[in-house]
Amino acid sequence: DLLLIGSTGYGKSSTGNTILSRNAFKATSSFTSVTKWIQFEYTDHNGRTIKVVDSPGVGDTDLSEEDGLVQIMDSMNQAIAVSPQGYHAFLLVFKFGQRYTKEDERTIKILKHIFGEEFVRQYCIIVVTHGDLYKPEEHENASFLDWISGQSGPIKTLVDEVRGRVILFNNKIVDLDKMKEQVDNLIRMVDKVSVLGLRYTDTNFKMAQLEREWMLVESKVPVINEETVMETSLILQQLGRIQLREPEKQMTLLETLKSRADTLLTKVKEQDKCTGVLQNIILSSREIVKLVDDQIIAAREAMQYKSIRENEEKLLADLRARRNKDLKTYNSQLNAQIQELERKEQERSASSELIVRGLKQNVEKVEKKANE
Repeated sequence: DLLLIGSTGYGKSSTGNTILSRNAFKATSSFTSVTKWIQFEYTDHNGRTIKVVDSPGVGDTDLSEEDGLVQIMDSMNQAIAVSPQGYHAFLLVFKFGQRYTKEDERTIKILKHIFGEEFVRQYCIIVVTHGDLYKPEEHENASFLDWISGQSGPIKTLVDEVRGRVILFNNKIVDLDKMKEQVDNLIRMVDKVSVLGLRYTDTNFKMAQLEREWMLVESKVPVINEETVMETSLILQQLGRIQLREPEKQMTLLETLKSRADTLLTKVKEQDKCTGVLQNIILSSREIVKLVDDQIIAAREAMQYKSIRENEEKLLADLRARRNKDLKTYNSQLNAQIQELERKEQERSASSELIVRGLKQNVEKVEKKANE
């Protein structure tokens, strides 16, 4: 079982047709991938059934970086699904005469994230198409393998990583014997990859799940960061308008901001998928939650302080009212006592006058008798 992987326009589908010995996959030199979903066909080669799976080209120019990444991941998921027993080898297709670009390096990096760090070393074969363009006489009569092994830079690193498993393919060969010969060479190389009959299986794919999630989250960082910054800015703007002089009126707004801040943090955590890629954004979101929480605490403390002040003022007012009432009662009682004393004094005065008048009358009577 073989899986073809390569950038659009590198001759991936044509290579699949060469292996199958028939035109099963549609091929074109367009920069936009003709293969939009996983396709597979079978062929009999020297008595062995070979399954060839063709995947959509990576690096399509009509897709955004994030959409392209999602498409690659979806395609590879499908590729694993259509071959549940796994793959004996992955054929990384490159085009002779085409420079090994930064985009190619990025593609290899993406594939490692999808299939696992060791997938290139353990399961990949480099297939270089347009083999008819390689002229040994233009390269000091060196064989293609010697020539490519003598290259330097990133392509050399990749060749070393696949342990020299590189084959030149000419998909324009008309001679059936020569076509079969190059397919034979490829199959022998595949046999060396899976010398123990080992395959890259669904188990290997599941083990690389965290890497795939990490890569997908990383591709969304700019969008997630922009969304988070926008929501954070709006929350801070609303928070800055809150006045604690009337905390009761602000609590509804604070509770709304609390809900928004919590939702923001939860959303970012879910988007992170435990990869740690969004750790900085998560930390900043937590700071926003803390700011809102602190403001709510301050508002509640202000409400409590206001309540205490109101209770104190009410108590003082009650005390003043009670004191005034007590004073009024006391004054009333005192006035009554004074009036009573004055009344008694008046009664005593009246009694004394009667006594004096009586005494005067008696004196007058005595004097009158004496004169007689």
